[in-house]
Amino acid sequence: MLGNCLAVIILAIVAIGGLTWAVMALRRSLARERRLARIDDLTGVRNARAFREAAGAEIERARRYQHPFSVAVVDLGSRVGDDLVRSAAAALRNALRATDLVARLGRDEFIALLPETSAASARIVLEKLQSGLAELRTNDGKIAAPSIGGVTFLNPPRAVEEVVRATDERIAEAKSTGMPSHVTWGATRPPPAGERGGGGGRG
Repeated sequence: MLGNCLAVIILAIVAIGGLTWAVMALRRSLARERRLARIDDLTGVRNARAFREAAGAEIERARRYQHPFSVAVVDLGSRVGDDLVRSAAAALRNALRATDLVARLGRDEFIALLPETSAASARIVLEKLQSGLAELRTNDGKIAAPSIGGVTFLNPPRAVEEVVRATDERIAEAKSTGMPSHVTWGATRPPPAGERGGGGGRG
């Protein structure tokens, strides 16, 4: 009788241990899937979903602590190959801080979230990006001509969509001028023309 009880107890302990292991393995697997769901397969940087989540969190932080943040965007142009896209991602990572988040928004567009970054510092970042991307070449050996833009939010925008819309405007301007385009943006109104500028120095 006692032997049977011990056997049952041992089997129960083994079963509980196996169940615990299975639950932990499932949690690890789910965490890995969540992580992979936010990583771009080609470049290894974050994807659009990850950027939107991080930008939403940064908007809330800026609203709470009243600090500025900036966003930089790079458009590689049309008909870019995988090698150019990977090289651009590596150049972006090298030019930015570990605390900055680089994400790929589409086939040929990257965006970087720069927490607690002022307008002066953002313009320095744009200069670094311009320098870091200067040697990129297309598949036929031609020098790539990426368009670079940046926006500094002195006050938090209402939503991530406003961040993306503001960076789209900077890329449009950068394409028309051939130079990096930066703007200091307020939450309630677009900036006057006098606040717009290209890649200036820290000041």
